[in-house]
Amino acid sequence: MDDDYDNLQLTKDILQYGGFETYDFLDPQLALDIFHQNPNLYDLIVIDIKMEKLNGMQVYKEIKKVSPAAKVFVFTGMEVNGNKFKDICPSFNEQQIIKKPVRVNALIKIMKEAIVN
Repeated sequence: MDDDYDNLQLTKDILQYGGFETYDFLDPQLALDIFHQNPNLYDLIVIDIKMEKLNGMQVYKEIKKVSPAAKVFVFTGMEVNGNKFKDICPSFNEQQIIKKPVRVNALIKIMKEAIVN
């Protein structure tokens, strides 16, 4: 989920190259609406922090309300205050933050390890 088309497409291409089936959303509200319909459909959720309509923290909070066990990763090029996420969800940890830029193989490895854990 990213409101920047180029970033969204690049992330989607990398994950598909890594063997993942992806669902991509430019509009965070649409993504949340669809997530509400079937939260168990997704093994992992990757969200950008800086989005116009809803920021990543708002999206994260809503996802965790619907599905506390959802595996959510924050994908960002900026510094993220992990304590703010912990206020939203005490189970949040720094390993859920993926800093841009990230190497293709590193991103694929992070996602594969998250699925098995």
